[in-house]
Amino acid sequence: MKEKKYKMPCLVMGFLLRRVLDPNSEPDSPENRTRIGMLEGWVSAVLSLILCGVKGWLGLVSGSVSLLADAMNNLMDMGSSLVVALGFQWSRKPSDEEHPFGHGRIEAVATLVLSIALLVVGFEVAKSGVVRLLNPQPVHAPIWLLVAIGVTVVLKIWMAVFACRLAKLSKSHVLEADAWNHSFDVLSSLLVVVALVGSRMGWTAVDGWTAVGVAMFILFTGVKFAREAIDILLGTKPDAEEVAAIQRVVEAVEGVLGVHEIMVHQYGDVKMVSFHVEVDANLTVIAAHDIAEVAEEAVETSMQWRAVAHVDPVDRSHPFFEEFHQALTHYVETDVDLVDFHDVRAEGEHEPFFISFDLVTGMDTPRERYDVVYERMLDMLSNRFDGRVAQAEIGIEASVDSAPMVRRTFDLGSESKSVDKIKNPFDGVKL
Repeated sequence: MKEKKYKMPCLVMGFLLRRVLDPNSEPDSPENRTRIGMLEGWVSAVLSLILCGVKGWLGLVSGSVSLLADAMNNLMDMGSSLVVALGFQWSRKPSDEEHPFGHGRIEAVATLVLSIALLVVGFEVAKSGVVRLLNPQPVHAPIWLLVAIGVTVVLKIWMAVFACRLAKLSKSHVLEADAWNHSFDVLSSLLVVVALVGSRMGWTAVDGWTAVGVAMFILFTGVKFAREAIDILLGTKPDAEEVAAIQRVVEAVEGVLGVHEIMVHQYGDVKMVSFHVEVDANLTVIAAHDIAEVAEEAVETSMQWRAVAHVDPVDRSHPFFEEFHQALTHYVETDVDLVDFHDVRAEGEHEPFFISFDLVTGMDTPRERYDVVYERMLDMLSNRFDGRVAQAEIGIEASVDSAPMVRRTFDLGSESKSVDKIKNPFDGVKL
């Protein structure tokens, strides 16, 4: 690892990083991410405590409610920075019986705690600002006080830049949240300066309005990062580029005819991916298993994730397969509710044939609309293959969904195209 990867915009930052990072690993490696997170957390906690003490004393001396609110903000910063440091430390705890996937999501919990702290601070600052607006009071703001606050602003700018650079190095959302927190603290302190200058000019209401303005910025940041943390904890749709990369890797494996149902699960630094690989149905079980293992190894080597593959046998030798596959491809491209299909099968030695396939809808397609999807698909089959298909088993699922697939079997030989009550496990279930 070249040391130039750790170059920072000032000597102090570079010195701190060289003291804690492993030069033989990438900055965003699990071990270095932990070290970077703990470094930023402890440095921010110590400096925030110092700023809280200084601003609290200055606020008492001057009688400025906006300055006291800013001191309270720095006190909350100290607590949230401690959460950041401890969160990174705990996230690297090894997996155990109760947590087989490790403790990586503690980082998201730390982000959520930080967000809640921001919301509490924002509310308190807004309340103090409103009280000052209702009861305006003169603020004593000598020049030395403005200079002292200016020094604290410079220190906060350094903290914001420090956290921002470390967030980029480690690719950490929690450090990005802390960087924004420090950035808004800079703005908060500048608004306090404006309020104090306004008080010197006799504008006593500026102090209260400044506190309310600072509160709005803090509340906005808290809500933003709370939503991001909750999304991580609940689980989000995998990144489209990551899914495309996995698809390319798997399809490059010899013997793989297709891949679908790619699922990515993230536990902090630990990611797991599962997918279905289509293979020739005429292969032996052992041969199909070997292809699945090669696909798993290819993904794990390429993405550095844990991979699990499921085998779907596909018989493309049936004389009706290619014709039906092409028709299905064209139909899915034109249907507004569908994004893909897979597991296409055709059976029977003579017409009419038996077919089965699974359709994939977009995430915005409600399950209540599946009846419409079925109806349109049956119309296409009847118009395109009238008399050539006796029965169709059709499954429908969302592209990424935890709900089970809906599967129905239709008898295309009858006018009503009624559902086969023996083969339809969802009969009577409201979609």
